[in-house]
Amino acid sequence: MNRALKVTALVLALSSPALAGTSSHFPEPGDEKEKVASTSPNVSRTKSMGVAIYRSINSAKMNLLIENYIEVPLQVSLLDEKNEVLHTEKVSKRLKKYWRKFDMETMKDGLYTFQISDGLNKVTKSFKLETTKAEVKEPARFVSLLD
Repeated sequence: MNRALKVTALVLALSSPALAGTSSHFPEPGDEKEKVASTSPNVSRTKSMGVAIYRSINSAKMNLLIENYIEVPLQVSLLDEKNEVLHTEKVSKRLKKYWRKFDMETMKDGLYTFQISDGLNKVTKSFKLETTKAEVKEPARFVSLLD
C-alpha cells in the first residue's frame, strides 16, 4: 500500500509542468492579437472569435461560421477581387454563434474574401469561385447493325 502511494506521488510530480521543468505559456490579458494555432486553413481563431468557411457539396453556396468568444459586436463583409464590398452586416454581441449560407450561384468567377472584424482583430478568409465546365462524353463503344 505504501509503495503504491509513492508511485502515484512520483507520477503526479513528473506530470506537473512546474515540477518537471517545463513551462506553459499563459497569455497576458492585454495580448489580444495573439493567434491560436489552427488545424485547417479554412479555420481561424483569435481570442475574440473563431471563423470557418466551407462550401456546400455540389453547389455554389458558401457557409460562414463564427463563434463570438468575448461577446463583442462583429462586422461581417464579403469583398470581390477589387476589394469592393458586395455585402456587409453587423452581428450582435449577444449572438455567440453565427452561421450564414451565401448563395454564390449568380456571382462571376474569381477570388472572394470574407472579412470579419471586432474593431481590434480582423480575420480574412478568401476563396476562389470557378464554374466547372460540363463534359460531353463520347461513347466508348459503337454498335453497328448488320442485315
